[in-house]
Amino acid sequence: MNGGEKVNRERSHGSIQTSRAIIVMTLLFIVGFASGYYTDTLFSSQTVVWKEDVAWRTESISISGSTTVLPIANACAIAFMNKYPGTSITVTGGGSGRGYSEVIDGVVDIGMASRPPKQKEINDAKEKGVALWLYPIALDAVCVVVHPSVNKTLKLTLQEVGKIFAGIYTRWSDVDPSLPDEPIYVVVREPGSGTRGTFEEYVMEPYGYDVTDAAHVRPSNPAVRTTIETTPYSIGYVGLGFVTSKMVVVALAEEEGEPYIYPSIENIASFKYPISRYLYLVTSTRPESGSLADRFIDFILSPEGQEIVEEQGFLKLPRYPAGV
Repeated sequence: MNGGEKVNRERSHGSIQTSRAIIVMTLLFIVGFASGYYTDTLFSSQTVVWKEDVAWRTESISISGSTTVLPIANACAIAFMNKYPGTSITVTGGGSGRGYSEVIDGVVDIGMASRPPKQKEINDAKEKGVALWLYPIALDAVCVVVHPSVNKTLKLTLQEVGKIFAGIYTRWSDVDPSLPDEPIYVVVREPGSGTRGTFEEYVMEPYGYDVTDAAHVRPSNPAVRTTIETTPYSIGYVGLGFVTSKMVVVALAEEEGEPYIYPSIENIASFKYPISRYLYLVTSTRPESGSLADRFIDFILSPEGQEIVEEQGFLKLPRYPAGV
């Protein structure tokens, strides 16, 4: 079974509720507060019922940022506008860096991000009197993927992946003599991408590696996906929702001797998969209660919105256990 088949099969089991994920979200709030931003970990109620109130039903908002979060936000915006036809929600991509920048500068109402803010972004926000608020809306994983010409299955340690992307290994046979004696075609995201930032945090920075100048840069998850699907001997990384059966997902081990873990639903929800993460919406202040931004965030966190999250290939947020 190749990696793509494994992900697709295990995805069908549904979301996994884990107390560990709840603890991680609580820690996100504590760490975020200490780091200069806020993480709202509250869930919406089981049903979203709003009074026939006024302003937000004819308001408009704009959203920009992460191409990983883009399909979730876009699908939720369409569903929301169909439900409330007087509203207008515009969603564009551009990467997590753009999302943070445009929220800080007041260009958009909501940003999309696949990572927490960098220190520079926190500093920029403070200089402009902005307090960043992060809203986890889904669970995701950065999946290392290869073209099927490399092998039908592939298991690598994080450091081995790092050596490939650093250009230390330049042929697949350098990684393992049983692999093809062919040049490795390395594909990466553009600087500022949240997916790239997360990947480098786990795979490159711990070993002091930099991405090779020979890497081929792509501007979005769909662009990386297309390149991997059509380029023999290629390797890259995408968010879970962009994995297809035309690529092989690599099982990762944190180090030699540790178990190799696939990005299955269970492994992502429990954070056993080494590059698991939250996806966020971001605002420059906590939205005013009853505003369109407030209503839209509530909608994504509602059961209806979380179903859309799963329809887009990502994982629902875990619910608080009973009695908590």
